[in-house]
Amino acid sequence: MSTAERDHASTAYQVAQAQVELARVALAYTEIRAPIRSTVIRKLRDVGEFLTIGVTASGDPGTSVVTLADLSEMRVDLEINETEIRKVAVGDVAIVAPEALRNRRYLADVTEVAATANRQKGMVSVKLRLRAPDGDLKPDMTANVSFLAGEPNGAVVGRRVLEPNQWRVGDRVALRSITGTPPLDVHIVGDIDGDDRLGGVVIVHIAYLEKLLGSEGLTTFIQARVTRPELAASVARALDERFASFSVPTETTTEKAHMATFVAGFSEVLGALQAIGMITLLVTLLVVANAVAMSVRERTVEIGTLRALGFGRGHLIGLVVSESVVVSFFGGIAGTVAAYVLFASGIIQLPGGTGVSISTDVAVLVRAAALSIPLGAMAGLQPAWSAVRVPITDALRHVD
Repeated sequence: MSTAERDHASTAYQVAQAQVELARVALAYTEIRAPIRSTVIRKLRDVGEFLTIGVTASGDPGTSVVTLADLSEMRVDLEINETEIRKVAVGDVAIVAPEALRNRRYLADVTEVAATANRQKGMVSVKLRLRAPDGDLKPDMTANVSFLAGEPNGAVVGRRVLEPNQWRVGDRVALRSITGTPPLDVHIVGDIDGDDRLGGVVIVHIAYLEKLLGSEGLTTFIQARVTRPELAASVARALDERFASFSVPTETTTEKAHMATFVAGFSEVLGALQAIGMITLLVTLLVVANAVAMSVRERTVEIGTLRALGFGRGHLIGLVVSESVVVSFFGGIAGTVAAYVLFASGIIQLPGGTGVSISTDVAVLVRAAALSIPLGAMAGLQPAWSAVRVPITDALRHVD
């Protein structure tokens, strides 16, 4: 190979290398990399459109392809009437209730209160930062916001608590404790839908509770959400290991296990109540049986006379049992009606401070009255059988 041919081949090789590098660069331009960890919330271009990458010669930015958002940092923008803005300050805590997620509530902190108001609307812009947003929240969702710290004792109350007590938003109420702690004077600043899992609770600012109980800085319960459920066990173990050397170590469990302890306690109470109920039924059965036995014993002569006239044992047993059922049924009705009136009117109620109230249910009373029928039948069987086993001659000569 001549020198000219070798130089020509070398030049061709270098040109090919340059073309490969150019193709590699062009290929890299087909992949778009986000500058931050984020989520695509809007696609702006379709397949086949021509895109300008980077800054053009005229200084214009390149073509926008998608809209990105960091969903781990979400905020709420709202406007508050200028007459109420004095109740809101940076650092206040609020509860955010998305309208599309009726059973979800999120805590948020006030991060910004605009220095000026909108003259036309008479509103002031306020920004909140959500503490723990999750995948269910989407940008541009609408939500209702209730502020807890507009005043120290502000409270958000579930409607299942509001309605029975005839409270309304704006009322000031006193919540008395069953443990002897000072009463909790709260101003109801918002409500929670009754179908929500928090629809039966009262939420107040923790600083107010700590001051009332004299336990500033003392925390007894912290709830944390794990983004990946399979990591719950390892996260709980890591938390307990982190605080193992503290004077008061932590005990981290899942929400399911935590609730299981309460369910177990209620199960024990329910079991005790069922045992008491069975004992009550047994005592009632014995009392009714004794009453029927005394009645049958007083009418031994009449029963002997009926047998002498030809009435069979089965007929007489039926008469005694039927009488026992009728007496027991009407006695059951009278007792349930009296119990309903006494409890519904409040004449009989549990002592104060137990934290438990008795509610009346007509369906329960109907079942209780119906239970008196088999109870009466069982109570009448033994006295009836004993009465028909007495010989007719002995029954006719019986003297009470």
